[in-house]
Amino acid sequence: MHEVDIDAILRAGEKLADETEVLVLTFEDLSLEQREMAVAAVSEHAGTSIYIRTVTGGRIGVSATSDPTRWKDCLTAAVSSAKLAEPVEGWKGLPGPAALPAGDDPFDPHLSIDPDTASALLARMNEGATAHPDARVVTAGVSLSKGSSVLANSHGVRYERQMTGISLGLDAIADGSTGYEYDASPFLSRIDPEKMGEQTAFWATASRNGVAVPTGRRDVVLSEHVVDSLILELFTEAVNGRNVLTGKSVFAGKLGETVADSSISIADVPMDPRGNSMRRFDTEGTPASRCGILEDGVLSSFLYDCKTAAQAGTASTGHALRGGNGATYISPHCLRVSGDVCDVTREPCLFVREVIGAHTANPLTGEFSVEVANAFLMENGEFVQPVKKAMIAGNVFEMLRQIDGISAETRVFDGAVVPRMRISSMQVIG
Repeated sequence: MHEVDIDAILRAGEKLADETEVLVLTFEDLSLEQREMAVAAVSEHAGTSIYIRTVTGGRIGVSATSDPTRWKDCLTAAVSSAKLAEPVEGWKGLPGPAALPAGDDPFDPHLSIDPDTASALLARMNEGATAHPDARVVTAGVSLSKGSSVLANSHGVRYERQMTGISLGLDAIADGSTGYEYDASPFLSRIDPEKMGEQTAFWATASRNGVAVPTGRRDVVLSEHVVDSLILELFTEAVNGRNVLTGKSVFAGKLGETVADSSISIADVPMDPRGNSMRRFDTEGTPASRCGILEDGVLSSFLYDCKTAAQAGTASTGHALRGGNGATYISPHCLRVSGDVCDVTREPCLFVREVIGAHTANPLTGEFSVEVANAFLMENGEFVQPVKKAMIAGNVFEMLRQIDGISAETRVFDGAVVPRMRISSMQVIG
């Protein structure tokens, strides 16, 4: 791969702008896709991408290229785009060098990006699925990746990061009932393909012959999947500093107010070793540290990058990540939920493992109405009967006040370590 001369880019940037920032990402990845028990597609990629930002008079310009030999064109494009941008009110400049938190990168030196490794993981998932022979694997996939990044700016920041990734997905069907499982981690030792296969086939077979439930209110236990895709997704949007500034957040103007049950706290813990995205600094070079967003039900912080922090008259919280075009977006690194831990299925409930349509939830109001999948009536911690064709509806932000306990067991997703949640008196539509 072409070696990128970061110092040359910074020197050239000094002649054209007040501040220059360079992010170089080098990567390789491989994916296998299986359909009906046969490998249907193989894809491999490798390359180097350069993201350049320049700032002049508080005007930020961005450009990116996947051809390292064209960095001069990329720099020129960034400078040109800055001329068209509105100046950021209160701009305080890009970060300077700072002490970073201790800890390791999310990198597994033992991971090989090759077809044999991917094929072995695929075979192990298929083998796990045979534990429930009534289920048939429909599709499966394995993705492996390895990369490194270097972030540097004209104030002397120069930080490096290494990362690996393994992601697995599998879906199965049994007499018209489906099951799906997904897992991802930077580390091979945390991946259990056999369990994934077994669980996928289990959900497909166990969900057969579902019964209808009457419309009404009942206690519902949401799986880690649903907590992540519905509750934490909308919560994250609501504490995004950009949405707060533009009035698109229900939490705007509510710092210091109680917005959830007093037992619930939500913090972003970037270097949590149990997470998937251990990060010592964000993609602007701001050190990433623990951020208590919700403390004992009280809204305590919003998430900012350098631009939105300047506009809000505060400091960046270290939550800038980089999009494909080089522009930053705001996102947590590893959310942790704490609260009253209990056996959330201790009393009768409707257990909902998946929902269909979480993306249709209204991020402004929190209103949602979604179809349940792999749902069961539970008693004494046991599945009693699968449920079919039911929906749950409500308001995510009101649900934060209705949490009746969280599980001790958690599941790791890309941006969170998530428990199950018991929600009292949810609207269920049969």
